[in-house]
Amino acid sequence: LVAADFNDISTGGLSGKAGGSGFSGTWYGSSSPQVVAGDLTYADYAITQSNTAQRIRSSSNTADRQDVRDLAAAQSGEVWFTVLVNVLTGTRHAGLTFNTYGNAYDPITTDLRVFMTTNQLQVGYNGGSANSTGSYAVDTTHLILGRMYVVGGDDSISVWVDPELNGVTGPSGLPAADYTSPATNFTDSITDVGAAGNGNSSGTNTFVDAIRVSDTATAFYDVTGCSPPNAGTLFVFQ
Repeated sequence: LVAADFNDISTGGLSGKAGGSGFSGTWYGSSSPQVVAGDLTYADYAITQSNTAQRIRSSSNTADRQDVRDLAAAQSGEVWFTVLVNVLTGTRHAGLTFNTYGNAYDPITTDLRVFMTTNQLQVGYNGGSANSTGSYAVDTTHLILGRMYVVGGDDSISVWVDPELNGVTGPSGLPAADYTSPATNFTDSITDVGAAGNGNSSGTNTFVDAIRVSDTATAFYDVTGCSPPNAGTLFVFQ
């Protein structure tokens, strides 16, 4: 499990800082993402953030920017992830990237990027044009939930925006995904994750928080906080 909620590091520029778990080294890339006060919160989300409430703000008004961090161990197979994103009104976007192969600060030159705009979901592969879908509330914190199948050949990804998780005890309880990819070979394993955004220094900012990525046997529960069937049940054998 890889997790970062930015509550255990100092405020200011993200680059060069550590914190979180499951990573190797520190964040690197742009000087634009800034750690600022206040957690992003989503009502139907069981993951609890502790320590000092903080999130990332992107204040670049010139181009997409991101900070990237290497994983301590590459992930593959069935990989689940979640992130909280808030994009204020304006032509902006923010979200996650996976496997940077260009300039570290550029979220476009990555194997995969999953963004929210002010009112749409965007998914892009291998530096290509993004696929846009949906129409979502603006100026709102959204929960993005994703499932990737990362293998040696064609990969796939499904993404949910604001899924109803209350009472869900497994992936089969989810509604239909908001986006499902065609067969696309975007990578063979996940080796780094990026926190990306395009904001505005005059106040139109984008925010990212509560990043979780897992390929464990309990990956869905790792990133959603949902309880598996029979969780907490005590069985007594005589």
